[in-house]
Amino acid sequence: MKEFECKRCGFLIYLSPKDENEPLCPLCRGTMGETGDEKKTKELQIYKCSECGRTFYVKHGEKPYKCPFCNQTFSLTPRIKQGERL
Repeated sequence: MKEFECKRCGFLIYLSPKDENEPLCPLCRGTMGETGDEKKTKELQIYKCSECGRTFYVKHGEKPYKCPFCNQTFSLTPRIKQGERL
């Protein structure tokens, strides 16, 4: 899994490198570029939002995150950089 960062709002997310299309940010629809950070899939856990059904990669101990597609909060990694506003 490779980390991608939105060039517009700074949203960070891990995606599979096999996706050929340039990913778009789920928050602002801006283009996303690779940050160079890689994680092995076994190091990440998958969380499925019970409200909207989308899946995210999660880690234990991170601060709660509000799903950009519904109002449920949970711990995960994609994250928005602290201090950034949309």
